[in-house]
Amino acid sequence: MSLENTIKSLKHERDRFLTFAFCRADLLIELSENHKIVFISGATQSIFGLPIEKLIDVPLSELVLPHEAPVLENILAGMVNGTRPEPIELIFKKEEGAPRPLSITGYFVQDLERHYFLSCKTPSNIKATSSNPDRAASGGIVHDRISFGEAVTEHLINHPEDKLTFIELESYDEFAKELKKETQQELSETINSYLRASSTEANSAASFGNGKYGIISRPDLDIEKLSDEISRQVKAADPKGIGLKVEKASIALADSGISGGNAAQALSFMIQQFAQDQNQAFSLEELAHSLPEILARIQKTAHRIKSVIDGADFMMVFQPIVDIKTRDIHHYEVLARINGETGSPQEFIKSAEDLNLIKGFDLALCRKAINWIENNPSKKYNRSIAVNLSAASIGDKDFLSQLIPMLIPLKNTPDSLLFEITESTKIPDPEHANSAIQALRKLGHKVCLDDFGVGEASLQYLRQFQVDILKIDGSYVRDALGDETSAHILKSIADLCKKLNIYTVAEMVEDEETTQLLIDSNVDYGQGYYFGRPCNDVTVFEEPQKPRMVVRRGENTESWS
Repeated sequence: MSLENTIKSLKHERDRFLTFAFCRADLLIELSENHKIVFISGATQSIFGLPIEKLIDVPLSELVLPHEAPVLENILAGMVNGTRPEPIELIFKKEEGAPRPLSITGYFVQDLERHYFLSCKTPSNIKATSSNPDRAASGGIVHDRISFGEAVTEHLINHPEDKLTFIELESYDEFAKELKKETQQELSETINSYLRASSTEANSAASFGNGKYGIISRPDLDIEKLSDEISRQVKAADPKGIGLKVEKASIALADSGISGGNAAQALSFMIQQFAQDQNQAFSLEELAHSLPEILARIQKTAHRIKSVIDGADFMMVFQPIVDIKTRDIHHYEVLARINGETGSPQEFIKSAEDLNLIKGFDLALCRKAINWIENNPSKKYNRSIAVNLSAASIGDKDFLSQLIPMLIPLKNTPDSLLFEITESTKIPDPEHANSAIQALRKLGHKVCLDDFGVGEASLQYLRQFQVDILKIDGSYVRDALGDETSAHILKSIADLCKKLNIYTVAEMVEDEETTQLLIDSNVDYGQGYYFGRPCNDVTVFEEPQKPRMVVRRGENTESWS
């Protein structure tokens, strides 16, 4: 073979390998040991706005947004250690136009002049795990508290040697008020980038807001060094040059002390508690010294909740909801009482929601309620009942598929079972939730929006969801007699619902004076101790003059007349 044919054959082989490579990539880049481009092929014009010749000998770090540079350096450093990272998204500059994301992976080859060989692809579906559009646009793509919980539990299974770290900037909210908006955003982007640069595969960092962060990293990460760097960035942003104290707590996932089916719920719950700043359930100091014990305690709670669900270890009590003009019972609200516990199950329900177990409890309650309807028919009295469904359940894509088959026995009497959607948590997918609500209404079941006025997005939900009944939160009812503002709000809600053909229920009705105020305010129904306390026997309300012995939890009996 002649030299010309040999060269031609080699070029043909080269082009073949490049073609195969481009089946999986939009761009191929070779970097020198000092991270300068020595070879690049692909869609450079559309991605960078520059031809190939303009990119040769340019440091790759100059092509990414400034706060993405630490992430890039960490990726390349990891390759030197012999790892091939999972595809990681970085935001690259463009000569003219908006920055472009690229998903990058590659190899470092010691024997080929210590060069880096990178494969780059434009993501098919570009979105941040966080809902913050500014952060997504700027490239600081980090987890929020929900997706971070999922990432941590996955790492517990696949990479137990990795380390979980929480970081908190002390008094960050007050500090942020002193900064210009541009400075706040720049500082946030910089911290996010340092976290991503330090995290496992650069995709395992979280920003919870309020100066709180989370990161999953390899065991050898120097957390002190990372903390010092964040502290330096905060100090540089501070007009006074003081900065903030940076607190941190770390634990190896393998040392968390938990295992088995409840491990994921325990880790997720702990993350939610740290991220949600309202109640300061866990301080970082406590996390640093007692993380295994805390996780074990949470896991015990998860086990208890699952046990209650699996064994239907709760009872139902009923509280009447009455027509405030006629005083006739319209239906009863079903309230769960956990066996072996006293008082309201509010803490149990909150823990079930935080541990992502509420769907199972809601289904168990529906199952018990349907059985009660079948076993307690009455031709003389109205025994329609309403069960509560968590916003997390109605927003879950699998929940309805499990609920609807349970409703088959009620296909001829759907008005015997109503559903109240509680707003204790934000509905993750409102569009899906409304589809689920309409599916229940189509079957003939009325749906009520509960806790209106204090939930996550009351007015927004009223606009998004078509419901039959709206329950006004008791705080407005309780204050209406002595507070003119609450009275006006109460009447405005009732008048709005009249126009929307939605019935209204007022909670916490304690006396006749409040009842008359509700009538004057156009409210339809009332619920509260004035009409009846929760009881496990509905005949107490149907025949109130008849003395009886009512069984209470704990096997005690009380006279009710």
